[in-house]
Amino acid sequence: MLTNGGAQATQKSDAGAADPAIFDRVHLSQYTGGDDALERELVGLFLAQFAPVRTQLDAAASADDWKFAAHSLKGSARSIGAPRIAALTDELEDLGWTGEEKLKKDLLSELDQAMAAFAAEAEKLFI
Repeated sequence: MLTNGGAQATQKSDAGAADPAIFDRVHLSQYTGGDDALERELVGLFLAQFAPVRTQLDAAASADDWKFAAHSLKGSARSIGAPRIAALTDELEDLGWTGEEKLKKDLLSELDQAMAAFAAEAEKLFI
């Protein structure tokens, strides 16, 4: 069984590697033991989180709402191996709900791009 896992991990890395600045698959694999099905499920859950969290950020009516949305996505991004998303949500969390509007808009735009890039990398690996 360990032999199969090792062969499977080698096969995964040969099949196509994600850009680790966008999707660090090695990071994720450390937590899943290289289980493809589990990785697929976790990435699917993470991708499903994008639209609701973006809606929460856009609709935040308080500093607490803003912080909760940014912090939740940051934690998920760090766990799944999405360093660019984690870095941007960290900046958004630090900026805060009352932060300068132009900077918030720019960071949210970068976050949208990072989420799209992550989805594209995940699609290359899992579809």
